[in-house]
Amino acid sequence: MDYIPNIISGLRILIIPIFAFFLLNDYNEIALYLFLIMSFTDALDGALARYLNSESILGAYLDAVADKLMVNTAFFILCYANILPYYILVIALARDLIILAGIIIRQKNNNYLELKPIFLSKINTFMQIVLVTFCLLFLNNIVNLTYIQDIINAVALTTIFSALEYIYKYKKYIVFKNTKLVDNI
Repeated sequence: MDYIPNIISGLRILIIPIFAFFLLNDYNEIALYLFLIMSFTDALDGALARYLNSESILGAYLDAVADKLMVNTAFFILCYANILPYYILVIALARDLIILAGIIIRQKNNNYLELKPIFLSKINTFMQIVLVTFCLLFLNNIVNLTYIQDIINAVALTTIFSALEYIYKYKKYIVFKNTKLVDNI
């Protein structure tokens, strides 16, 4: 039973290219349903891992990778379709690169890495999912884009502040050593 949350995260990763195919080919209703399924499994895998007491490093990485691939794939396609502005994708990718750089720095300095997202990061992921869902609802003529800029602004702010909090969190792992630029001859 301990492996079920990891299977759910893995299935979410496998659904992403199918979602992208349907969204790129204007099968917007199917894309909406797939995204809703992926969003539900995002909450389900973490809840199951906690309930089954089967949280693992592999599961944390799988969940994080699935989240990033799911949201950034959707952002890229929605930017390409001129539904979202490209700056939202750039901000999201920059934040993800900051997180990745922090992970690499911690690993390089032999620091134990507990891949546990900060609270603001969870809010950010939720807001990103809301934004994509709202865009998909628009593509299915269910809602209009009246409040889309407000949602985009909320996502931009949570993304930027989340990135800044990760920078603050990781700064203690950046070590600058005194080096001399003189050769000993």
